[in-house]
This record gives sequence, C-alpha cells and structure tokens, in this order.
Amino acid sequence: MRYNFDEVPNRRNTCSEKWDGLRETFGTDDVLPMWVADMDFKSPHEVVEALVERSRHGIFGYPLRSESYYEAIMEWVRVRHGWEIKREWIVDVPSVMPGLAAALLAFTSPGDGVVLQPPVYPPFFEVTESLDRRVIHNFLKFDGSWHMDLEGLKGLLSSAKAFLLCSPHNPVGRVWSEEELSALSSMCAKAGVPVLSDEIHCDFVYRGYKHIPIASINHEAAMNTVTFMSASKTFNIAGFKNAYAIVPNPAMREKLSKVLQGLHFGSGDLFGILGLEIAYRHGRDWLDELLLYLEENRDLAVSALRATGVGVVSPQGTYLLWLDFRKLGMSQEELMKFLINRAKLGLNDGLAFGPNGAGFARMNIGCPRRTLEEGLHRLTKALS
Repeated sequence: MRYNFDEVPNRRNTCSEKWDGLRETFGTDDVLPMWVADMDFKSPHEVVEALVERSRHGIFGYPLRSESYYEAIMEWVRVRHGWEIKREWIVDVPSVMPGLAAALLAFTSPGDGVVLQPPVYPPFFEVTESLDRRVIHNFLKFDGSWHMDLEGLKGLLSSAKAFLLCSPHNPVGRVWSEEELSALSSMCAKAGVPVLSDEIHCDFVYRGYKHIPIASINHEAAMNTVTFMSASKTFNIAGFKNAYAIVPNPAMREKLSKVLQGLHFGSGDLFGILGLEIAYRHGRDWLDELLLYLEENRDLAVSALRATGVGVVSPQGTYLLWLDFRKLGMSQEELMKFLINRAKLGLNDGLAFGPNGAGFARMNIGCPRRTLEEGLHRLTKALS
C-alpha cells in the first residue's frame, strides 16, 4: 500500500467537532469519539500540498470556479459512476445540506409534505422542520437486510411535494439497487414529486456493489431529480465548505439557481474549490486504497460486534455501522448512558435518526485500525 492509513493523528485542539466537542455532546471528554461522519485520516498528499502552496500566496480574496474545476467534476462522475453529465447541469452550492434546503425552498411551500426514509441522517429532519415543511415518514423495512418500503410509499406521495433520498443510505449502509431506484423514481415522477438526492457518500462503495446515481437511470428520472455530490466526505475535506448539484431539468435548475442567488451564498470557499479539483484529479489511487482499508475495518468490526450479540448488518457502502442494542432491553437514555459511562464510547444516538432509531446507535469506522480495535475492545468489555 502506498498510503499509511494506520497513522493515528492527534486531532485534539484542532477545532474538530468530533474530537473537541465531546464534553458538549456527551458530558465528558473521557470517551473515544466514533460519531461525527468525518474520518481520522489525512487527506491525500497532493491535496495538502496544493492547499499549503496556495496559503503561501497570502491573499485570500473571492474565489472563482474555473472551467478546469467543472471538467474535473464531469470526469469524476463519468469515470467513477458511469454518468455523462453536461457542464450546464452543474449548480454550485456551499455544501450539501444548504443545497438541499435551497431545493426545498425552490420546490415546496410551508406546510408541504416531504418524504423521508428513517432511520436517516438527522439534518434531513432539521432542515425540513426548520423550513416549516411537514415530515412524512416512509420507514425503511428490515427483514435481515434493509429495504425501501415502496408499497407503503404509494399511499404517501399524493400528500407530498418532495422526496429526500439518501444514497448510499446513512446510517444503514445500503447501496440501493437499480431496481429499487428505478421503481422509486418512476413513482415520484408520476406523482409529480421531485427527488432531492443526497449522494455525498457515493464514493464509499465496497466490492460487489455499485453506486448508481438515481438521475442516471433514464430521462424521466433525470428530469425529476436534483443530485447533490461533494468531495468533502470522500477526501476528508469537509471543513472546507463546497459541493455541487446536478440538475438536468432546465426549469428545475432555474428555480434552484434563483433561490441560491436570493440567499446570496457568494462565490464559495477558496480551499473547498481548490481541494475538490486537486482531489478529483490526483486522489483516485488514494481512494482506491482507502476503500480496501475501510472494507477490512468493516469486516473486523462486524465480526467482533456480532460476537458480543450486538446486531449489525454489514454495510454495502459508507464508513458507518448501524448498531442494534435492543436485546439489552434498555431505554434509549439508559443505552446512551451505558455507552458513555461504561463503554467510554462517543457514538451517535439512534433516536436522532428518527423514531425507529430507538435501541440503536451509529458507529464511525473511518479511523485507523488501532482506534477501531480500541473502540471494539471497550464495547466488548462493557458488554461482558
């Protein structure tokens, strides 16, 4: 391996939410943070060097996205995901969640219903409810693996004005199949419900699976979808705010662009723009090796957790594990106290992901092997 993912960096006192926000979130600094979805790996050397070199210039005025930047996006999406996109389809957004918020403002009105698939990324609820939209739950189904409830969705779309898709799904780690995405897209298009697809984890897919952008399935899907992507998760540069929306439908693109202009997000983040282009042009080998490392982390963690009796489905994508502690018979408050005080672990509270997250917690395995092994040891010891 060319890259050393076993290095354990010291992230304390670096303005890191994951490492410096422990007391605020868990009431103590004495937990191992395996919660916020950023990784404990240094970004590719080429990205670091480009940012350092740009810093030496010493002037940090308003940035401009060059044509080279957009070409890097188009090439990345084509090579990694098999989707030929056009330059005019790309809409600049400051990051994925502000982009989703802008899309809700563009395509829905206060009081409108928005379909979510819990358990799902907590900001989906926050942005929907903060904008005075109404959350419509279409709960994922579980029969040993996680599935969309497409049958249940049929009765919900008539009262919805938007569908928020998480693909690959955070926290359960499903990489949706072409059949599932095609069925979902067709139902939403027929109901006149736009699909707003958060595909920020699209580059984290393990062997045997393939991420399919829902808008790439067919023309109907493309005309009814806004796809959000970013290099931020992939190359661990989330601290630089930058993302993009892909909007093939010109009318939808105009509506979204108008809202973004009204919000005046500005010209973007200088280092986010630079980081994306350098990462997309020079980070492919780094990512390929990282995926192999994460796959080994996944297999190690799943095996160890199952040995303790904790329920976990091996994720097809993402670097997140959705842990089922319901056999312990604890309330959610008791579970979180157990994880914090006995296991000394900082995990995400499952209830934040929706009502069906009770009894669950989310674990981030995007970390060096030594950190993961320490976390698994702590949990095993506490459970024994």
